Amino acid sequence: MNRPLSNCIILFFLISSVQFAKAQTTDLITEHFKLLNSHDIKGLANEYAIDAMIYSPNWEGPKIGPSGISEVYTRYYKTTPDLAYTVTNTIKSGDNVIVQYSWGGTMAKPEAGEPAYMEGKKYTLKCCVVFVIVNNKIIKETNYFDQVAYLKQVGFFDQH
Repeated sequence: MNRPLSNCIILFFLISSVQFAKAQTTDLITEHFKLLNSHDIKGLANEYAIDAMIYSPNWEGPKIGPSGISEVYTRYYKTTPDLAYTVTNTIKSGDNVIVQYSWGGTMAKPEAGEPAYMEGKKYTLKCCVVFVIVNNKIIKETNYFDQVAYLKQVGFFDQH
């Protein structure tokens, strides 16, 4: 085989596999936000590696893997049945995907220990999440949002 031609074929396959991996990552994130909006907890859980670490400013420590995601979103969808997500920007860099988005809804059923004055309060938050994706599975997720903005919107500071 002609050496320059074989090098071109190898390069083509390398580029194609990188493009395929990028497409898979983008597809995973697009699907992730569709699943969030359809409140499909089982589908969300399937996107995570068994030992994935998930962080958020309103949790004590990380949630772990599919069971952690199931726990969190079962609570979220119960307290805010109309919870909706809107992606505003996505940046892909290597195994990392950074997504800017907003989420919100109406606090319909505050959890045990949450004050009754939160019931019926609407909230919308601007957020950022950094996903680390390997082999088309989320292995790490770190969420950032303004907890004080949430507390303002659900009436916390009106009471104190």
